[in-house]
Amino acid sequence: MKSIHWLAPVLLLMLSACDQSEDTYMVGTLERDRVEVTVESNEPIIAIHVQDGQVLETGDLILEQDPARLERVLAQQTALRDQSAARLAELERGPRTETIREARAQLESARSSARNAATNLVRAQDMFERDLSDQSTLDFAITRSETTKSAEQAATESLNRLLNGTTVEELDQAIAALAAAEAGIERIQLDIERLRIYAPVNGMLDKRLYQLGERPHIGATIGVILDSSRTFARIYVPEAFRASVQPGKKMQVRIDGNEQTVTGTVRWVSADATFTPYFALTEHDRSRLSFLAEVDVPDASALPSGVPLEVDFQ
Repeated sequence: MKSIHWLAPVLLLMLSACDQSEDTYMVGTLERDRVEVTVESNEPIIAIHVQDGQVLETGDLILEQDPARLERVLAQQTALRDQSAARLAELERGPRTETIREARAQLESARSSARNAATNLVRAQDMFERDLSDQSTLDFAITRSETTKSAEQAATESLNRLLNGTTVEELDQAIAALAAAEAGIERIQLDIERLRIYAPVNGMLDKRLYQLGERPHIGATIGVILDSSRTFARIYVPEAFRASVQPGKKMQVRIDGNEQTVTGTVRWVSADATFTPYFALTEHDRSRLSFLAEVDVPDASALPSGVPLEVDFQ
């Protein structure tokens, strides 16, 4: 009997220690934000410059896609830009002297034809009145006279247009056409530049998902980078401690392989429990609920991701 009484306090102490350990500490892993690197084109991959596990800095070249198709489109757009620029220069310079002289000569020719047609019309009317010609001859003379007058008027307007120069509206249209062509070139150049995929953040390339020669679809993730700017512990907070664990709370973090305990700060706690529906659970079941949380651990930035750890909630 004495031995039994002696063992009882020891057993109670051991059970108390186990309960305290279970209630006080929560296990988790050391993590970093995962940044997905995507592509905007489905062109084939022609060069890869990194390997899995490689440490990258912002702006490091990851891979390149084939620019051949876009380069052809750029050449076409450049030719259209040059055409628009030449048209604008022509309008700004105005008509050439030779063109004006040609228009004057055409007007003189039209005037001579009109005078000749008018003379023939007078003669035809006189012949018709004396019954020396028929109606069809008179009609032809009238038509010829009206046609030459219209040609003279058209030549006059053409010469006036050249003498008056380019209108404001014509210049505005040419300027707008050139600006549109230049904007098209800049867009295509940007598309070509985006065929070269760079690291968006500092970190380690966790996994490259495509190989040389493959053609990823538009928007495909071609790699995942572990962002080194923030190191945090991903843990699950027991339901009993949820009310006391709030963003900004300081906690002690013990990381496997690291002898020193580091201080972490709670950054975020999920509002939803990992088991649902929580409102249908009994009091005993609710005690097993947990809430995902992230604890910033800046002093652990030198350690790799995925390392197990413990967080002290006391």
